[in-house]
Order: sequence, then structure tokens, then C-alpha cells
Amino acid sequence: MGRPPTTRAPPRRVSPEARAVIPDLARRSGRGESDWVWISLLAALTLATQAPAAAPPPPLSVLVAPPDAAGAPSHVVEFAQEHVAEQLRARGLVVVRIEDITRKLSATKRRPLLRCNRTAPSCIRSLGAAGKTELVLVTELGQLLSGYRTGARIYTANDGALVTEHLIPGVSEDQLLDSLTQSIDAVLPVAQTALRGPPPAPPQAEPPPPPVAVVEAKPLAPELEPEPIRPLRRWAWLPAAGGVALAGVGTVFYLQAGDKYSRLDKGGAPDAPLDNADGLASSGRRAQTLSRVAIGLGAAGLVAGAVMFLLPGELPAKVQPSAAVVPGGGMVGLSGTLP
Repeated sequence: MGRPPTTRAPPRRVSPEARAVIPDLARRSGRGESDWVWISLLAALTLATQAPAAAPPPPLSVLVAPPDAAGAPSHVVEFAQEHVAEQLRARGLVVVRIEDITRKLSATKRRPLLRCNRTAPSCIRSLGAAGKTELVLVTELGQLLSGYRTGARIYTANDGALVTEHLIPGVSEDQLLDSLTQSIDAVLPVAQTALRGPPPAPPQAEPPPPPVAVVEAKPLAPELEPEPIRPLRRWAWLPAAGGVALAGVGTVFYLQAGDKYSRLDKGGAPDAPLDNADGLASSGRRAQTLSRVAIGLGAAGLVAGAVMFLLPGELPAKVQPSAAVVPGGGMVGLSGTLP
């Protein structure tokens, strides 16, 4: 027997009012778009679960409490307190001054805050609760015979425990503000580390690349011409010295000849007439001849020495030996300029 024919139920119709209340996600799923729907849903969840960036911690809040200022003038105390507050604000702290709190309190509540012992934890806790701060800073400003004893003590407001202190004795009045600034710079890093932890380490910078050595190119020195060879120059002093000596000898003979001529010309003294005039004349002529010869030879020697000194030399021979090996033997040669 054949299978009985199956009948399909007529599709259910959804009213427009019902369609309006079906969520968009269900409508897309009903149209066969479920894959894209789940992918979009997964991406949205991934973005939503991403951790937000860590926000920087809030700045520290500090109450500037009444100072310990035994013996200090009131105008000095007021000026020092104002300076401390300005220095704390300049370093990024939220500053609350005790004057801002006490002016809003009644006299019965103001007196315990101003007169409590600032070294007792209960006093520090009450000051911190009144200022609603994390820290309480007490300025030390006592006047002694050797000068002011300045400094700062900083406490935690919740338990009144001392975090750190920095005191400087023997401070003159003109150095008062500088010493207070020095104390603030000493106690604040300790308080910051105690309440916020150590500051993050700065990122390590990559080391710079090693410097590149720059070699400066120097111009080549011009090739110097070889000094010419003058073999006679070193001997030029010999004829020059001989010429000077001969000239001196000729001068001596010249003077002797002149003396003899003078004696012949005068004919001798009246009491001693010349006996041998011919011999004296012959001796004078001989001295004159020797003088001329010696002076002539001396002049020739000087000229010869000058010529030997100034005579141009010859360039040295540029000869370069060379050798070569050839099949069956070898050869040796010279190349260059021969003298």
C-alpha cells in the first residue's frame, strides 16, 4: 500500500503588533542570520571585557596643622605657614590649612584642635578627621639662643603614626624659608612611598649607537724635489782661506815697500844720511813685487772659493733595480736616469 499523503499545517501568521515586540536579535535568527548575530555578540562581549587602562593614583592630601613655634613671633609663624602651604601645592598635593577648618567651627570645638599635643596620635587623628586628609604635617619653628630650630614632621591621619621628620637646628631668620623648603623636600618622598608605593621606574632608554669615527682626509704633501748634489761646495773654504792668507801677506809686503820708498824720498835723517840707497831701493822693489803677486794670488783664491760654492750641482740619479724570472733563466736590469 502506498504511503498516505502528508498534509502540512498552514503557516502561522504573526500579527504586526507581535512583530513590533520581537527583538531584533530574534528576528535575525528567524531569518537564518544567526551566524552573523553570534559573531557580533562575541565581538561586543570581547570589547566589553577588556580591562580599562590603569588610572594614575590621586594626589596626596595633607593638612597643615598648627606649628610647634615656641618663642617665635606671630608674623614669622604666619609667613612660614603660608610658605609651607605654597611649597606643598607646588609639588602637586591637595593642601588643607588648619585656618580653613577652624574658622567654620565654634569656639568649643576650635580650642581642642588648636591646643592639642601635636606629638600625640590622638591629636593627629582628630586633626586628620577634621581636615579629611591622608597626611598631617606639623611645622617645627622654635626660637632658641643659637637661632631657629626648623623642620617638618609628617604623620598618617588615620592612626596618627609618625612617617618621617627632618629638623635643622641653628637657622638664622634670613635662611628660614630655605630651610623649610629643604625639610619638605626631605619628608615628602618618604610619605609618597609609604602611602602610594615607590614611583614607577623610568623607561630605560636605548643606548645611543656608537659614534662613527670620521677620518679626516688630509691632502697629500707635494713631492719635494731632491736636493742637487754639490760635491765641490764642501771644499770651497780651502781656496777662500788661502786667498785671505795670501792677501794678508801681500798687504804686509805692500806696507814694507811703502816704508822703504818713504825713507828714500826723505834721503834719511840729517845726522844719519843713507849709506846704501841702491840696496834700499832694490829691497823696496822686491817687496812691491811680492806684494802684487801675493795680493793677486789671494784674489784668485777668493774667486775660486766663490765659484766652487756657487757652482750648480747635479740631481741624484734615480735608478731602480728590477729582476724577472723567465723560462730557462732570469734577467736583472736598471731603470731610471743615470747621471
